[in-house]
Amino acid sequence: MTHILLVISDPNVGMVLSEYLRLREFSVDFCSTPSDAFSAAMKARYDFCVLGLDDKDACLLLITDIRRTSDTPLFVLQTTFDKDQQLAFYNAGADDCLVQPLVPDLLICKMNAMSRRWNDYQAALPTAFTYPNVQFDSVTQTLSVGKTVFQLSTKETGVLLLLFRNANQLVERSRILKDVWLADNYFNARSLSVYINRLRHYIEPNSPLRIVSMRLRGYKLLIPS
Repeated sequence: MTHILLVISDPNVGMVLSEYLRLREFSVDFCSTPSDAFSAAMKARYDFCVLGLDDKDACLLLITDIRRTSDTPLFVLQTTFDKDQQLAFYNAGADDCLVQPLVPDLLICKMNAMSRRWNDYQAALPTAFTYPNVQFDSVTQTLSVGKTVFQLSTKETGVLLLLFRNANQLVERSRILKDVWLADNYFNARSLSVYINRLRHYIEPNSPLRIVSMRLRGYKLLIPS
């Protein structure tokens, strides 16, 4: 089910739109303030964020904050837009700007179209990786290091896939938690640490690959060139 974070300043408008989207079989978390919206965005993984804040500056700041750790598609709702305002929203990281009063079915059509493009993009990404002494296949959930084959769990596979797809780059801890555990919280963060240690135990003794912790930020899979 598609999970939406809906942020509307007017609680009445927000509740009506939330109920309409739920009737169309979307899962919706609704809030009306930037602080509640940011807190929700940091804790859970959403397929879309829909931001209809009356304060345009607060909306811009919220987009910027969300974009630091998430690539979730963002829709901005405003009663009016001038060219400079639209450019500011797009430059901050918005994916589309829609005028209120909103036609809900138009929003749904745009989300469906974006989902199709995203699914096509995901389907084109690699699912298997081969390096000297290491082979990883996310479809079969297997990791081969030397002559040893490890059958991975779903979460081990999810974590390792993110690291391999972003090899030699920092992968934010919050991104891993939201993509694999679907929520960023203390208990899931403790669980992630356990999984990272387990993956290190599989990989590092018999290969040149290393999983490096970036304190308070995330992890990086180092692959020598």
